[in-house]
Amino acid sequence: MISAIVDMAIGLSRWRTSYKLGLQDIELRYKRSLLGPFWISAAMVAMVLALAYVFADVFQTGFAAYIAYISAGLLAWYLILALVNEACGSMIEHGQFLQNVRMPLTVIAGRVVFRNAVVFLHNLIAIVGLLFVFGASITWGAIAVLPGAVTILLFGYCLVIALGPLCARFRDIPLLVQNVMQVIFFLTPIFWMPSGVSHRPAFTVVNPFYHLIELVRAPLLGSEPTSLNWQVALCSCAFAGLLAILSASIASKRLTLWI
Repeated sequence: MISAIVDMAIGLSRWRTSYKLGLQDIELRYKRSLLGPFWISAAMVAMVLALAYVFADVFQTGFAAYIAYISAGLLAWYLILALVNEACGSMIEHGQFLQNVRMPLTVIAGRVVFRNAVVFLHNLIAIVGLLFVFGASITWGAIAVLPGAVTILLFGYCLVIALGPLCARFRDIPLLVQNVMQVIFFLTPIFWMPSGVSHRPAFTVVNPFYHLIELVRAPLLGSEPTSLNWQVALCSCAFAGLLAILSASIASKRLTLWI
């Protein structure tokens, strides 16, 4: 386990490599594309408008207010979902690197985090623009979105190290995770309001994804994340970090055989 921690520390010192690889991924993925990463933002805006058109009347909420609620929720959810899905395939994606050169797992995790941070910033710009169009007031308190997003990125960073080797060893796990995340999407207050199901606190109180989402959604809606939101989110990061250390220590000498 100590060797795994040392290896992770070496990878953290190479953050510039992760940064450059992450930017390279964005450039190659959207090469010769007119909108680049804003295509993801356009798809998100279309999803927001479609869900608002369908569910605003169902939940008896004003259209503009529901647009603000669901857009802020989807902004955080898309970031979480991308980090989880890419964490599952991260080691398989870097199979050729890992078999030929010594690459710390933290370099791979940083690469995943950096490229998703860039996409998040594009999505944030699109969502803020959408909120302005529908008359939402954005205050200076909305800057608290940034520490919330950093917390989600930290959570994803640990997940890459924790899930990456595990998914390389057991190839059914990525499919399982995708199905589980689809279920979590419907159980988490993203397009529905939690006040309507107060008799089921498990959907909010013990749901770590709800608290992570609130770190981003609450500032955009003009409020502040609660202390419970921060406590659960940070505990989730700590738990993911422990799993990352355990996974890295187990996979340190076996990962190249699993890929």
